[in-house]
Amino acid sequence: MTPHTPGLPSSCPDVPPTSPVLDIEAGVERLMGNRAIYLRALARFRNDYRNAAPAIRSALDAGDGPRAGRLAHTLKGAAGMIEAPGLYAAALALEHALRDGSSGVDALLAQVDATLAGVLRELDAMVLPEHVAPPRTPAPAVGDKLARLRAMLDIGDGAAAELVAAAHGELSAHLGKRECEELSAAVADFDYERALDLLDRPGQADR
Repeated sequence: MTPHTPGLPSSCPDVPPTSPVLDIEAGVERLMGNRAIYLRALARFRNDYRNAAPAIRSALDAGDGPRAGRLAHTLKGAAGMIEAPGLYAAALALEHALRDGSSGVDALLAQVDATLAGVLRELDAMVLPEHVAPPRTPAPAVGDKLARLRAMLDIGDGAAAELVAAAHGELSAHLGKRECEELSAAVADFDYERALDLLDRPGQADR
């Protein structure tokens, strides 16, 4: 069994002691070798998740455990996308604790905060694209929008809500009005797993 990584709570999944803060080559490989897209993903992560730990704390202080869990889940997905193994493990442990009502949430959140700070220090030292939005292109077909939305939900990209709003009419026509409303509500609640489930229901892709 892999030894437990020093500094991680015992409930965190094991992470090899030599794991880098960011495994850049693995991240590039995840995106089919496209380093430019990976760098844009890093830039978006730096912009979108800098205050992730305080947002989780605010949800907990407000007594909104489900929202805290969704935020932890989204951070976990984003950490996995950019190949930040320590942050992924810490966010996963926090997500499980919030879901199961386990003790030690404060310690796990503190670990997420510290690990996220380490990732952000690395990102702040890197030269990343200043503008993470893609260049303007002709409006994609509905199928392309669905594929793009699915990818954004899979990595916990907060800009998914903007895409759903911008393409609401087309998505409604393609998925059905009720399904589109459910999708919009799920994305608004950061319930990306639910949103993916709605997109991936049998027959949806061909409607």
